[in-house]
Amino acid sequence: MKGYFRKRGNSWSFTIDVGRDPETGKRKQKTQSGFKTKKEAQSACASLIDKINKGYSFDNHNVTVGQFIDHWLEHVAKRKVTERTLLNYTRALDRRIRPYIGTLKLTELKLHHGQKLVTEFLEEGKSERYIEYTFTLFRGSLNFAVKTDILQKNPLEHLELPRPRQTKKTTWSAEEIKRFMIFSKTENPYYMVPLLIAARTGMRRGEVLGLRWDKVDFERKKITVEYSLTFNEPTKQFIMVSPKTKSSYRQISIDDDLTNELKRHRKRQLEMKMLLGADYDDSWNLVCCSTNGRPMYGRSLAHHFDHVAKKAGLKKIRIHDLRHSHATMLLREGVNPKIVSERLGHSSIKMTLDVYSHVTLDMQEKTADIIKNILNF
Repeated sequence: MKGYFRKRGNSWSFTIDVGRDPETGKRKQKTQSGFKTKKEAQSACASLIDKINKGYSFDNHNVTVGQFIDHWLEHVAKRKVTERTLLNYTRALDRRIRPYIGTLKLTELKLHHGQKLVTEFLEEGKSERYIEYTFTLFRGSLNFAVKTDILQKNPLEHLELPRPRQTKKTTWSAEEIKRFMIFSKTENPYYMVPLLIAARTGMRRGEVLGLRWDKVDFERKKITVEYSLTFNEPTKQFIMVSPKTKSSYRQISIDDDLTNELKRHRKRQLEMKMLLGADYDDSWNLVCCSTNGRPMYGRSLAHHFDHVAKKAGLKKIRIHDLRHSHATMLLREGVNPKIVSERLGHSSIKMTLDVYSHVTLDMQEKTADIIKNILNF
């Protein structure tokens, strides 16, 4: 494949053959113009040929939004992000973009299509933050369509998105967590253990459900976080994925109470394994699993969490808010924010302080009282 260059007036253009139309058999060409020099045209031509050779460009006349999404996820996003992030991308686009405009021709996509969807999602009660995430992702994929000549310009470039509101984290106090655990112990212990781990370590739900026994060091009282369990909806399979960032790989110190509870739970699992025999799946080696050793569904755990919280008469929070509760309690007790950041697996201490700014305001007030007592005269 090579380009043909031509000068018209004061600008240069190039044309390249990109094969033949499968229906008509006629030669298909791409032309770009408006270059000030032949060298600029040659550079742009070489770049376009490289993209076409890598399979990044296809017929832009009939391709639909849904087909483009498939292409972008498979050939672009898949090479740049982790498997977990790719699943999140796929889930967001499949749920919020494809059902509404997936059959629309990509070249017919206009700003008003996106703006109408934003309005509909707001009216449905979708959060501003989720709407911003979805359309920032979709708009970013369309930038690739522009780079590869599928679109002349990004139709959603000027899309107006709602600004996410700053909301205060909903957390439980230490007394509320204790009350929850008392009620939880009267229920299914297989659900109680992962919730106890989440409250005492600040680990994410996927990290808790993906924790393996070989990553629990009883002697040193350490948990090593290396994987996260997620459920791949398209394939209907559980998969273990690597954490999103380097800082998510971490070791977390655990207390004696949690250590002893884990030992009891391990004994409970071994007894169940002996009872079920060949029906027990020990291949996953999970700390938090179903009674048959298989991975536990996150939704099932969330349902149990809501059930126990309601039974205990506690305000409604999410499982992820146990993580926020863990961090909030530590910061209010004066634990160094760097230590808290390391336990949470945050990429920086700044992220921790930004997320928990409401706690640092309380710390400011305590600091004022401390300096008053020090310099009291």
